[in-house]
Amino acid sequence: MILLLSSHEDVCAKFAGVLKNNDLDVSMISSLQEWASGFGLNPPSLLLVDVHQLDDGGLAILSEIQSNESLTHTCIVVLSSQCTLNQRIQCLQSGAIDCIPISIDPFEFVLKIHNLLAMSRRVKIALKREPTDKERILSAIKQNMKGTLNVESLSGELFMSRSSLQRSCIRYFQCGPKEVITRFRIQYAVSLVEFGANNVASLAYSVGYTNVNNFISAFKRLQDSTPKEFMKRRQLERATHLNNFTILVA
Repeated sequence: MILLLSSHEDVCAKFAGVLKNNDLDVSMISSLQEWASGFGLNPPSLLLVDVHQLDDGGLAILSEIQSNESLTHTCIVVLSSQCTLNQRIQCLQSGAIDCIPISIDPFEFVLKIHNLLAMSRRVKIALKREPTDKERILSAIKQNMKGTLNVESLSGELFMSRSSLQRSCIRYFQCGPKEVITRFRIQYAVSLVEFGANNVASLAYSVGYTNVNNFISAFKRLQDSTPKEFMKRRQLERATHLNNFTILVA
């Protein structure tokens, strides 16, 4: 998965549109805090960081990324206005592997991303490690999401006491395990919508809800819109992207 960090809607629309139109999985966040409290099962393969309007050239955000343990082995690419020699050196010194101008040709951008993803996969193979408690918790939720999943069954699946599970959830997600399960289900539902899910009832059952009204209530609380409203908005965005961008790589 590619993670795009940008607070600018035009940058998100441009780069996410190109990636999605070439069948590349991309998620967008406006801040690292949003990622820290998020529930992505695995760290992204590639992190695109938009620094084109930051006064320090992105030094602060790159430093913050380097100190985030869940992004330790993630390849970082900077999106900037000019990518001057000084800025490229500055980005490399701060842990990024490349600096891409936001005016880059879409075809070149997609080819570069494919190459960077291939490199990222090789790096992950070379850096095999034990999963963190955060990854174990999320993996267990994903594997058991469609069944009868609750705090008791989750702690049993992980061979953790309820108190240990509570502490780990507070540490990694700043909320208890029951809320972690709910947020994961809703985030997973969002990802299914991104890939074309368009039926609310089917979507609810796909993420483990047997009561559609409970699903709609949880979705609205966490996404500030009902599933149906969210689907309509995403369908409109996809149609706009298809009008603006051509498919560049088969």
